[in-house]
Amino acid sequence: MSTFIRISGIISIVTALLCHSLSAATSEDYIRVLEKWNSTARKWTHEVPGNDNILYYSTGGHENWAVQAHCTAFAAIAVLATAPELDENRAGETREQLRLRALKMLRYVLHTHKSGDTNCTTGQGWGYSWISGLALERMSHAFTALKPWLTDDDRQRMRNVLIAECDFLLKGYPVVGAIDAATGKNKPESNIWNGAMLYRTALLYPDAPHAAKYREKASSLLLNGISIPSDATSETIYSGRQLKHWHVGPNYTENYGLNHHGYLNLGYMEICLSNIAMLHFFCLDNGIPIPEELYHHCDKLWELTKSLTFGDGRLWRIGGDTRMRYCYCQDYTIPAWLMITDHFGDPDATKFEDSWLKIVAGEQNNNPDGAFLSGRLAKLRDVSPFYYCRLEGDRAASMSMGAYYRRLLARKKPTKSTNFSPLKAWSDEFHGAVMVKGQRRLASWVWKSAQRPCGTVVPANRSDMVEWQWNLAGLIKGTGCNFEAIPDKKYVLHTFEGGFATCGNYRWDASANPGEGSSREEVALVHTAMVALPDDATTVILQHATTTRPVFINQILGLNYNMPNDVFNHGIRTYRFEGKDRKIIGAGTGENPVREVLACGKDLQIDGRVNVSVIYGADGVSLFRPGARNANMAHNIPMTFSGAGASLYCDVISIPALDTQRYYNANEVLYDIGAVIGVDFQAATVSHAKPDSLLKIVEVTGADQVRYVIAANFSDSPQQGTVPFSGKFENLCGKATTEDKDSIQLDLPAKEVIVLKLKAKS
Repeated sequence: MSTFIRISGIISIVTALLCHSLSAATSEDYIRVLEKWNSTARKWTHEVPGNDNILYYSTGGHENWAVQAHCTAFAAIAVLATAPELDENRAGETREQLRLRALKMLRYVLHTHKSGDTNCTTGQGWGYSWISGLALERMSHAFTALKPWLTDDDRQRMRNVLIAECDFLLKGYPVVGAIDAATGKNKPESNIWNGAMLYRTALLYPDAPHAAKYREKASSLLLNGISIPSDATSETIYSGRQLKHWHVGPNYTENYGLNHHGYLNLGYMEICLSNIAMLHFFCLDNGIPIPEELYHHCDKLWELTKSLTFGDGRLWRIGGDTRMRYCYCQDYTIPAWLMITDHFGDPDATKFEDSWLKIVAGEQNNNPDGAFLSGRLAKLRDVSPFYYCRLEGDRAASMSMGAYYRRLLARKKPTKSTNFSPLKAWSDEFHGAVMVKGQRRLASWVWKSAQRPCGTVVPANRSDMVEWQWNLAGLIKGTGCNFEAIPDKKYVLHTFEGGFATCGNYRWDASANPGEGSSREEVALVHTAMVALPDDATTVILQHATTTRPVFINQILGLNYNMPNDVFNHGIRTYRFEGKDRKIIGAGTGENPVREVLACGKDLQIDGRVNVSVIYGADGVSLFRPGARNANMAHNIPMTFSGAGASLYCDVISIPALDTQRYYNANEVLYDIGAVIGVDFQAATVSHAKPDSLLKIVEVTGADQVRYVIAANFSDSPQQGTVPFSGKFENLCGKATTEDKDSIQLDLPAKEVIVLKLKAKS
């Protein structure tokens, strides 16, 4: 324990010094990474036979995402070409060559739009959709950068494109909003980007026939972006009308949880902020007044997203992610942070920006071709060049915004500093979500997550140690190509100062079996309780899993505590077990990791920061090494099955770990375990659980030297139990109790969890 605390102290000091030395990223810093990227961008840029006036990036298709990929790459090349910091030798091209390529890429956008005179490579024009405006918003700064070199024809065509898209929005795009994305009406981010396009078009072209209508609909869309239920009664005035009269529906919960793509989606909270930022900076750059509607609830959303961001800028996605890790939504934090820096003056936004840029540059430096993501997305590149180019383009576009917006900020007076204090705790009933944030430990649980449910426990300053794929929920893979955990809608969630407790159950299903006549199989039923103790160090996980029918099962990973071991920690973790330190190779080192299960004994330490111990139910902790990247895209069975859907390698700390196929009878117990996870601390534990009981009772001594009793009833009926203790105690999940007896009598309702804080006799 003393070694743990000593290492923790050293790391904290080093981290503090590093954070103190951070300085704001500069436009030149962004240009350096774009120069390196340019060589790989050229490889993905193609000529159109018979038309030497246009070029396209990636596939050049008319489909929504093909257009997005092209426009983001164009934005990066245009900003690089016009940057005063450009080093032609580093870029591998002269400024004139870059500028000509940018202009040809722009003209591909303008000519192939449905208002233009040329088709895309697929034989159709692009445009007139809910997402067309996003492409135009993400390249708007690049169009401004190229203004001195635009022809009258270029300017007229851009006017035609914007007016045509805005006319489409007037006729065919309703303003909608709903918290539940299952209705198909959850559109916060598209409301914002379409509102932004309408606004800037109205002010750029006031002589357009419907300019006044563009402006009015822009207000409606922007005010129904970050919209919450109480907006329906708000009398705050926007553009001469009370908010309640603008309000169509809430896209966020009252405390700013966003249920996008069917789960608590921090990534799209950032996308909303990024699109606010694009209009913010476009207005500054072009001398256009910024509409007050643009910042509607922006401060409250920033308060939450800041609280869910590590000091190095990486997002703490407590609700998980269905896509490639640390791409797309993570990339567009750059414009969001720059907007926060300018509008609110929060210095932490600058720290996030600088640190994330260093992470981007670090990953790029490991890729010999200069690409941003070619190392960990090589398989994706081979299976889907289009998707790979889209992700490369998003990162390049965000870097171009960093360069361009930083240059704008350098020319204006800095905003007065306002620091938003991070939330120490947050919960959201709709998502069954809760988090606590301390000085050394972050902990969370979300029932309605991307791969639901999932929890996280991680040192506060170690973003490289968090991954959410069924994290802390166990993993049971039947046969077939798809595996899914389906939570019961009934669960309990208690919050208390410095911690939380939750309990519920979920069913594991297996599907997408290639055998003819196969159907979805119900595989197992799992009960889980997670308790984050109020000591800023200790978390207890209790799990009980049984089969629900006779079934083949290919893999069982109880606990399922994912530990990334990839490019962000240089592909090496130090695990200490059975008295020895062991360097374990992951991915991103040039070596191929092996697939194996290592028995680790009762305790396993990770990088001297986290300790995982068995309380009951297993001989020890196991370390599962998957042998290949395993943090997969969710809901994309072909990608996962092909082995090309993963973007991060994780070791998996499991209790137990079984990696061979076996046949199980109905109602067999797959695992029945208790585990404790300590951050910079190894908790002392005592188990009161009976092997054959669904009432689980454990005692843990936390880092605060206080004894806690955690009791979870996984049964469908009330359960009673007894804990020997003479003294006072407090139920953190309910009323305080001061009884002084020889034992504590527990009477738990079905599917309930409680936490008792024991107090020694005075």
